[in-house]
Amino acid sequence: MREIDKSYAPQAERPGIGHLLELARQRQGVTLEEAEKATRIRSDYLQRLESDDHSAMPEPIYVRGFVKAYANFLGLDGDRFAAQIAFWQERRRRARRGPLWGN
Repeated sequence: MREIDKSYAPQAERPGIGHLLELARQRQGVTLEEAEKATRIRSDYLQRLESDDHSAMPEPIYVRGFVKAYANFLGLDGDRFAAQIAFWQERRRRARRGPLWGN
Protein backbone atom coordinates (compact mmCIF):
# COMPACT_ATOMS: atom_id res chain seq x y z
CA MET A 1 0.00 0.00 0.00
CA ARG A 2 1.25 3.47 -0.84
CA GLU A 3 2.42 5.79 1.93
CA ILE A 4 -0.29 8.37 1.24
CA ASP A 5 -2.96 5.66 1.49
CA LYS A 6 -1.62 4.45 4.85
CA SER A 7 -2.04 7.81 6.53
CA TYR A 8 -5.42 8.75 5.08
CA ALA A 9 -7.13 5.38 4.66
CA PRO A 10 -5.43 2.40 6.27
CA GLN A 11 -8.28 0.11 5.17
CA ALA A 12 -8.82 1.57 1.68
CA GLU A 13 -11.01 -0.53 -0.61
CA ARG A 14 -8.95 0.36 -3.67
CA PRO A 15 -5.54 1.98 -4.13
CA GLY A 16 -4.99 5.48 -5.43
CA ILE A 17 -6.05 8.88 -4.23
CA GLY A 18 -9.37 8.88 -6.08
CA HIS A 19 -10.92 6.69 -3.41
CA LEU A 20 -9.68 9.06 -0.71
CA LEU A 21 -11.15 12.08 -2.49
CA GLU A 22 -14.49 10.35 -2.98
CA LEU A 23 -14.61 9.16 0.62
CA ALA A 24 -13.85 12.64 1.96
CA ARG A 25 -16.54 14.19 -0.25
CA GLN A 26 -19.14 11.63 0.80
CA ARG A 27 -18.31 12.02 4.50
CA GLN A 28 -18.91 15.75 4.20
CA GLY A 29 -22.17 15.21 2.34
CA VAL A 30 -21.01 17.26 -0.66
CA THR A 31 -22.34 16.47 -4.14
CA LEU A 32 -20.19 16.64 -7.26
CA GLU A 33 -22.24 19.63 -8.40
CA GLU A 34 -21.55 21.50 -5.14
CA ALA A 35 -17.85 20.67 -5.42
CA GLU A 36 -17.88 21.90 -9.02
CA LYS A 37 -19.32 25.26 -7.97
CA ALA A 38 -16.88 25.65 -5.09
CA THR A 39 -13.72 24.60 -6.95
CA ARG A 40 -14.66 25.69 -10.49
CA ILE A 41 -13.54 22.28 -11.73
CA ARG A 42 -15.97 20.53 -14.06
CA SER A 43 -17.93 17.75 -12.37
CA ASP A 44 -16.91 15.23 -15.04
CA TYR A 45 -13.26 15.97 -14.20
CA LEU A 46 -13.98 15.57 -10.49
CA GLN A 47 -15.65 12.25 -11.19
CA ARG A 48 -12.61 11.11 -13.19
CA LEU A 49 -10.29 12.19 -10.38
CA GLU A 50 -12.33 10.12 -7.93
CA SER A 51 -12.14 7.07 -10.20
CA ASP A 52 -8.40 7.57 -10.89
CA ASP A 53 -9.14 7.84 -14.61
CA HIS A 54 -6.90 10.56 -16.01
CA SER A 55 -7.06 9.33 -19.60
CA ALA A 56 -9.57 11.93 -20.79
CA MET A 57 -8.17 14.76 -18.68
CA PRO A 58 -6.18 17.78 -19.87
CA GLU A 59 -2.39 17.98 -19.62
CA PRO A 60 -0.74 16.47 -16.50
CA ILE A 61 0.02 19.89 -14.99
CA TYR A 62 -3.71 20.66 -14.95
CA VAL A 63 -4.50 17.32 -13.33
CA ARG A 64 -2.06 18.13 -10.51
CA GLY A 65 -3.70 21.52 -10.04
CA PHE A 66 -7.18 19.98 -10.02
CA VAL A 67 -6.13 17.39 -7.45
CA LYS A 68 -4.55 20.03 -5.22
CA ALA A 69 -7.59 22.34 -5.37
CA TYR A 70 -10.09 19.52 -4.86
CA ALA A 71 -8.17 18.00 -1.95
CA ASN A 72 -7.82 21.40 -0.28
CA PHE A 73 -11.56 22.01 -0.72
CA LEU A 74 -12.23 18.68 1.02
CA GLY A 75 -9.91 19.58 3.92
CA LEU A 76 -7.14 17.21 2.83
CA ASP A 77 -3.48 18.01 2.18
CA GLY A 78 -3.61 19.23 -1.42
CA ASP A 79 0.15 19.64 -1.74
CA ARG A 80 0.73 16.06 -0.69
CA PHE A 81 -1.89 14.70 -3.07
CA ALA A 82 -0.49 16.78 -5.95
CA ALA A 83 3.04 15.56 -5.19
CA GLN A 84 1.82 11.96 -5.28
CA ILE A 85 0.12 12.54 -8.64
CA ALA A 86 3.31 14.15 -9.99
CA PHE A 87 5.29 11.09 -8.87
CA TRP A 88 2.89 8.69 -10.62
CA GLN A 89 2.84 10.83 -13.77
CA GLU A 90 6.64 10.89 -13.96
CA ARG A 91 6.82 7.16 -13.37
CA ARG A 92 4.35 6.51 -16.22
CA ARG A 93 6.21 8.92 -18.50
CA ARG A 94 9.52 7.16 -17.90
CA ALA A 95 7.95 3.73 -18.41
CA ARG A 96 6.52 4.80 -21.77
CA ARG A 97 9.78 6.35 -22.89
CA GLY A 98 11.82 3.24 -22.13
CA PRO A 99 15.57 3.01 -21.66
CA LEU A 100 17.79 5.62 -23.26
CA TRP A 101 20.40 3.11 -24.38
CA GLY A 102 20.00 -0.34 -25.90
CA ASN A 103 21.67 -3.43 -24.47
